[in-house]
Amino acid sequence: MLQVPHVTFLLTHSCFLFYHMASNITLRRLRHFLADLPQSIRLASEAAWILALSYFIAYLETLAIANFPYYEFVDRESMYKVGSLFYAIYFLVSFPMFVRVDEKDDQPWDLPRVAVDALGAAMLVTIILDLWRIFLGPIVPTPEWRQCSQPGLAWFHKPEGAIQDPSI
Repeated sequence: MLQVPHVTFLLTHSCFLFYHMASNITLRRLRHFLADLPQSIRLASEAAWILALSYFIAYLETLAIANFPYYEFVDRESMYKVGSLFYAIYFLVSFPMFVRVDEKDDQPWDLPRVAVDALGAAMLVTIILDLWRIFLGPIVPTPEWRQCSQPGLAWFHKPEGAIQDPSI
């Protein structure tokens, strides 16, 4: 069993709150700075900022854990560059979602709305990560002997010797 200190779990929560607080502050300042520009320039600038900040934070966190004793990188260079981009997908979704919470004084959020948005963000991240897996593949090439021998989803597998129901 890994001997990960329990306090690490509490530190993770505070780190993610810090990331999202920094995102909120910088996004609000950017929106204020670009308020007089056309909508298309504002959206493009905000999207570029979210991408840059997401990658920066993911890269810094990857660097921070690089020497943690329970992590092992097959290809450190690829993990820093491409793995950080993969990790940044979480922030690409969560930064814009988080800044929306209680943004307007006349529309306060209740717990069910926050929960639904959080679950929606989690599903969106899952979909994007799966699209990466399908269309781009692994970050580091995997030898054939380490790949899954059966394509597709495991729960759709027809066991050997199973009788196919003709009515299906």
